Amino acid sequence: MKIILLTHSFSPEISPPQRRWSIFVDEFASLGHEINVVTPAPQSTSNDNRPDLISNPLIKISRYPSRRRSKTMIGKVLKHGMDAVRSIPVSLGGARPDVIIATVPALPTLVVGYIASRLRRVPFVVDLRDAWPDLLRESQVLRWGWLEPLISRILAFLVRRSDLLVTVTNGLATKMRLKGAVHVVTVPNGVEIGRPEMIVPQVPRGDKLRVLYLGNLGRSQGLDLIVEAMMELQDKVSLRIVGHGTEKTALAELATQLGVEVDFREPVYGSEVLENYAWSDTSIVALRSDWPSFDHTVPSKLYELLYLDQHVTGLVRGEAAGIINASGAGIVVPQSVEDLVNHLNNLIENPELLSTNGGGSRWVCENASLRDSGRNYAQLLQSVVKKSDRA
Repeated sequence: MKIILLTHSFSPEISPPQRRWSIFVDEFASLGHEINVVTPAPQSTSNDNRPDLISNPLIKISRYPSRRRSKTMIGKVLKHGMDAVRSIPVSLGGARPDVIIATVPALPTLVVGYIASRLRRVPFVVDLRDAWPDLLRESQVLRWGWLEPLISRILAFLVRRSDLLVTVTNGLATKMRLKGAVHVVTVPNGVEIGRPEMIVPQVPRGDKLRVLYLGNLGRSQGLDLIVEAMMELQDKVSLRIVGHGTEKTALAELATQLGVEVDFREPVYGSEVLENYAWSDTSIVALRSDWPSFDHTVPSKLYELLYLDQHVTGLVRGEAAGIINASGAGIVVPQSVEDLVNHLNNLIENPELLSTNGGGSRWVCENASLRDSGRNYAQLLQSVVKKSDRA
């Protein structure tokens, strides 16, 4: 097959779609398929950049100029709109593909993918990683009241007209079917297993319980309750929060206001991530409790923690909670300050609960290998192409 992938983030950038699609693209190429990745010029880089992707003759990475990221809504709309316009000639150039894939979120990417697929008369595949469009309404990220329903209608229109809709959770697949999508499958996220550098060093435990949150510090996580819980735990718990996001300043101000000590740190990558895992006794995975879409959302960080056999404190519900329970590598906690305090006190009094007994890594190897998912994805694409050829 000849595949065009439209994505707003790709290696060497650091992002969930980059991690998912770097592996999938590499797996497609290993099966003999040609892939043209159409993506903006990178604005951040990682030590995890993969030179094999660049040197593989079956993989072409077509980059176009992109505006710098903006913190304002108008700036974000302008960036995505201009990126979409710049991607059009790249998407329409070169040899005719057999299939076009567009990743979501990033609505303009979806629009370009749909238009390119119709102009080139090839199947159109949508890779839906989050619970859009419902998440738009729940988050109220769009401050113009008229814009959210418009975007939701456009997204629903394009999804219904895709030849294949790929979701990352089963619950989201069911939800999209109820909304009118016909050809829907689930290809879950996960990790690349078997990487020798993915080993957490052994570190002696301290006098206090060490609690880590490492990831995005945004509205979706609802991390204020973790800071509030420290009011009752300062003498027994060390809390480290690593990352950046829109809520970082507010969380730091809350800690100061409450008079609690929280170790805020800048984002880390590669071996420094593993060093933070080594420091921690339990790592928090969190999604706020008042957005229903999070019943069908699994933070990608959860798979990494499980694979590395880190104990997980899960402030989540739905499918994410089910994964933690199935792996036996952590505890799901009701999302309140009182329940979190009781949970952490229980870990202090019963440290044997922190042992995962290898349950996380076993679960991931059986259920969340990105290489396995990539091979399954390739088979799905071949089926879509064959069906289109027969039509």
